[in-house]
Amino acid sequence: MLAAGTKLGAYEILGPLGSGGMGEVYRARDSKLERDVAVKVLPASVARDPESLARFEREAKAVAALSHPNILAIHDFGRQDDVVYAVMELLEGQTLRGKLDAGPVSQKQAVDYGLQIAKGLSAAHEGGIVHRDLKPENVFVTKDGHVKILDFGLAKRVEAKGREATNAPTADGQTEPGKVMGTVGYMSPEQVKGLAVDQRSDIFSFGTILYELLSGKRAFKRDTSAETIAAILTHEPPELTISGQVPVALDHVVRHCLEKDPGNRFQSAKDVAFALSEASGPTTLTSGVHAIAPAAPARKSGRLIAVVAILVLAAIAGLLWMQRGRRSAGAAAGVKRIAVLPFENLGAPEDDYFADGISDEIRGKLTSLSGVQVIARGSSTPYKKTTKTPKQIAEELRVDYLLTATVRSETSGGTRRVHVSPELVDVSQPDAPTSKWQQPFDAALTDVFQVQSDIASRVAQALGIALGAGEEKHLAERPTQSLPAYEAFLKGDQVSAVLAKNDPPTVRKALAFYEQAVALDPGFALAWARVSIVNSLLYSNSTPLPEVSDRARQAAEKALALAPNDPNPYGAVGSYKRLVLGDIRGAQGQFLKARSLSPGNADFIRALAVVEISLDHLESALEQLKEAERLDPRSVSVYSWRSQALLSLRRYAEAGQAADAGLALSPDNLNMIEFRVASYLGEGDLVRARAYLAALPKGIEQADLAAYLVNFQDLGWVLTEEQKDLVLRLTPAAFDDDRGAWGTCLTQIPWWRGDVAGARKYAEEARKAIEEQLRTAPKDPGRHASLGLVLGYLGRADDAIREGQRALELSPVENDLLAGPYFLHQLVRIYILAGQPEKAIDNLERLLKIHYWVSPAWLTIDPNFDPLRGNPRFQKLVAGASAKK
Repeated sequence: MLAAGTKLGAYEILGPLGSGGMGEVYRARDSKLERDVAVKVLPASVARDPESLARFEREAKAVAALSHPNILAIHDFGRQDDVVYAVMELLEGQTLRGKLDAGPVSQKQAVDYGLQIAKGLSAAHEGGIVHRDLKPENVFVTKDGHVKILDFGLAKRVEAKGREATNAPTADGQTEPGKVMGTVGYMSPEQVKGLAVDQRSDIFSFGTILYELLSGKRAFKRDTSAETIAAILTHEPPELTISGQVPVALDHVVRHCLEKDPGNRFQSAKDVAFALSEASGPTTLTSGVHAIAPAAPARKSGRLIAVVAILVLAAIAGLLWMQRGRRSAGAAAGVKRIAVLPFENLGAPEDDYFADGISDEIRGKLTSLSGVQVIARGSSTPYKKTTKTPKQIAEELRVDYLLTATVRSETSGGTRRVHVSPELVDVSQPDAPTSKWQQPFDAALTDVFQVQSDIASRVAQALGIALGAGEEKHLAERPTQSLPAYEAFLKGDQVSAVLAKNDPPTVRKALAFYEQAVALDPGFALAWARVSIVNSLLYSNSTPLPEVSDRARQAAEKALALAPNDPNPYGAVGSYKRLVLGDIRGAQGQFLKARSLSPGNADFIRALAVVEISLDHLESALEQLKEAERLDPRSVSVYSWRSQALLSLRRYAEAGQAADAGLALSPDNLNMIEFRVASYLGEGDLVRARAYLAALPKGIEQADLAAYLVNFQDLGWVLTEEQKDLVLRLTPAAFDDDRGAWGTCLTQIPWWRGDVAGARKYAEEARKAIEEQLRTAPKDPGRHASLGLVLGYLGRADDAIREGQRALELSPVENDLLAGPYFLHQLVRIYILAGQPEKAIDNLERLLKIHYWVSPAWLTIDPNFDPLRGNPRFQKLVAGASAKK
């Protein structure tokens, strides 16, 4: 302890201000500039260690150079005898800890403090400095409310590579003297584990502070340090929205900061500040679930893509059911049902995308309104250029009103103008349809967004829907200020049919337009969300390249920072977590937030049904799919999920009927064709399955059909010998240039024919490709399962079993009731190839006890199980099915 009057260079100690494990702080007088300053005397351990002292001086210079209003300024540093000290600006006020201990902080004040901290962190990180001990005690609030981050003088310069040594925190929350490595309760998971840290560790610590500011409670505080550390590593703090006081968007900012994996957090403090600023506005506080349109079924070389597994809290689910109950009341509650039909383009054919875009935008605006149910895009789009009467359309969609329009875009006098003539038709009465409202709109193209908003508002008015201030604001919102960006976005939607088509070639073509949109307008949040989603789909459905994963994450974060009150960015983040990371639980929160911000969208009810399928609540899922059908009565996706749920329940006849209903809407849908085939296989009827394939419409390309069946769900054995020969002539291009998928699929055909050498030729090609893919995606369960399978064909039994087990470890049945059973199925096949029939039957018995497509009758016709047919245990498993046949 230094006595008053002690001089350190030009600074005279006046008295102590505080002390701690990081040193002692004194008030001092600067004799040169005649001002009071704060002097921090560093611990003796730093003064005696030349390496630590050199590092301190190096880093103190870097912090001093930052000169940011939200960082405590370092004026000077020096050494006198054995005393090493830093001279800093003197502040009047109290630490943030003092503020929090004094009582609750208003939400407005909390956001203001948070923004100032984030700005200070951003400046430090851009200067290459990481704090490593951010906590309320190291944040100072001056008397006029100005925030300063303290103790940056002992921070850490970001190192390019290498592991950084850390000290374990002590029971009182401090670290060993001389090491600013964190405080229990505010440390990031990587700090707790003793791993290298970067700016994202500070972002986690910032999240704990912001959580405490908004809730008045510490995010991870437990009775002991060990329990607190365990909470940081494994637990999530309670949602801030539960109290109903904190907006969903603010809760998201906090949780995005508190992601356990640094790669899933905000990647910069600048993004945090932007998102926090945007999220501090008014937000609708309701809860729910949302998912992007289901992706393609299981790839042979990838994961089960048609999977959304979200765990829903019972209370939130209850709120959803209440919401749905209110909507289901329909006319009894005065809810109007309307379909926005595709607007008719009267201009050049190449302008079709523009007319479609206008109708989509108006449909989206109406969907956000209470008191109206809007038929989903998937069920409205098929009526483009229809010859059906309004009455026929109304009966098929079960609606009371139709919104139609004609659109013409033309250039006159150098100015491009758009003419839109909408008409709201009342089809609720038994007599002829009547016009409820119509009005032509003529405007310069630059005013097209105003035209869309005006039409949506007039339709709501004509339907007698009273608009609240928030709804009026939403109707007036513009997705972008750039017309060229908007046109590029619409072209992307036209290609992808708003992500209803997710095969890699289509996705890549759409991606090019979305990338063009964000290049033209970097502030186009919806386009950024699309960029993220299509990259996530590409990563899942094609070769898992790290640059694709990175782009998906970065685009989602950009969308979220730009529009934290819009549901689409949350859907993009959730899609990234689900499709790229395989983080089902992590996706849960994102989809809940998306659903809460747009409760009137049919996709959300369907997504909740998919959640129930993933949770093995199949009967509940089927009930919810019925509700989804009300808003999307001509949706192939609804019938697809219904068929899949029924297949898992082994209710094969009903599954076939659901597939037939979907095929009536889309006769060439390969996914539905596969489900129809599977319904026959579940009943043990290979003859009918092949007869069905032979009777398909001639317009279906046979090569596409054969490649699909052999690649997805491993149904190549159903093909005729002629179709199998066709598969052997296919190149990797038929499998999206995925040599792993191509080799794995082609391996099986010579194997079934007894040509071991021929099979192993393809298996070796597949092995090399899949091992290369796993170097970039080491946690992809689908590729581990595929590798296990081809290693089994190559006779490498132990390696094959290890890979099959690894796939199931990464996606266990208990965690994912859609993907897990598939990987268990693959493990059974691997044990058979490895010559371990008892292990195969052990796992097969388990497979037959859970909900999955395969049945005892299926086993009697699938050649992959031929090696087990002489085994008494296997014979017992299929005895019942054989007796029925």
